[in-house]
Amino acid sequence: MAGSVQRLPDRKGRPWRARFRGPDGREHSRTFPRKVEAAQWLRAQLTAIDAAGWVDPRAGRVTVAAVAEQWTAGLHGLKPKTVAGYGELLRSRVLPTFGSVEVRSVTSAAVRQWVAGMAGEGLSASRIRHALGVLSLVLTQAVSDGLVVRNVAAVVKSPPVRAGEPRFLDATQLTALADAAEQVSPGSGLVVDVLGWVGLRFGEAVALRASRVDVAAGRITVAEAATELDGRLVFGTPKSHRSRVVAVPRFLADRLADRLAEVNGDGLVFTAPRGGPLHGSNWRRRVWAPAVAAAGADPKLRPHDLRHSAASLMIATGGSIKAVQRQLGHASASMTLDRYGHLYPDDLDALAVALDATRATVSPNAAPRGHRGPETLTP
Repeated sequence: MAGSVQRLPDRKGRPWRARFRGPDGREHSRTFPRKVEAAQWLRAQLTAIDAAGWVDPRAGRVTVAAVAEQWTAGLHGLKPKTVAGYGELLRSRVLPTFGSVEVRSVTSAAVRQWVAGMAGEGLSASRIRHALGVLSLVLTQAVSDGLVVRNVAAVVKSPPVRAGEPRFLDATQLTALADAAEQVSPGSGLVVDVLGWVGLRFGEAVALRASRVDVAAGRITVAEAATELDGRLVFGTPKSHRSRVVAVPRFLADRLADRLAEVNGDGLVFTAPRGGPLHGSNWRRRVWAPAVAAAGADPKLRPHDLRHSAASLMIATGGSIKAVQRQLGHASASMTLDRYGHLYPDDLDALAVALDATRATVSPNAAPRGHRGPETLTP
């Protein structure tokens, strides 16, 4: 693909024009004060075209805010909570700094300075990582739209995130917590037990309907979950977007049967004291916090830690990784192993014992391979 540099005799100040026809079929040109500058610019454009990295020089003038608006409009199939989280990070973190900046002018140095500034404000490493992730997704959209050649945020690292240690309750502690919750608000003890023995997420328990509980078989079909957004509940599919069937211990199935007798039709199994679905924010404040205090549990204990507790109880009773994965609804057994593998008994000692037993089956007179026996020395 060729271009040309020519002098414009009637043009003062910038008499040299470089022009070429781009992959888009349109002619692109620019004027310069000197011929050498025009030739350098033309050479850079043609090189970019040959390397399949050319974009329309005018395209990058679109602002980050404009690209973010298009990107947000295309967020289909994601959980409402995820979309809301993206929107909040855009409004509070990304757009105040980069919104009015043209995408072609965003540099990796500017992004690194932005990340350092958030760290200086004391923001958590997790929130910084999420904010950087949102900016990177927006710039990926810009690359996809042909506005810029590369995503400059992709090479910027965020502070390392240190995962908090999950808290686990044993059977005695879980029972005490359920009893305390029942004392605070009748019916809440059953909520705690379902979370702590079955491993449902809180939103899955909130959305559980009577028709999805099979008391005779000891099974619950998890097909819906509730998410709280700005004080209202949004019902949708579970986190994995797939339904699953989980096992319910008999003692809990019998108690669920009593509860189902009080439910009208296919209503929600768990409801607020005055009716209607449970709201997590209200339940944590009015029931969870007082119950944790009354049971003498760790004040930092979260409702989600009951799910961790369920995993530990399943593993302690001999549940396989695959069974625990299916019960919790993880996407893969490797995810379950990454989170809870340390709870499985250390079988290295058993491995050593098994090797000892195998060696003992070998004849004590058998010479190891490669050993020639004692040598006879001759005088």
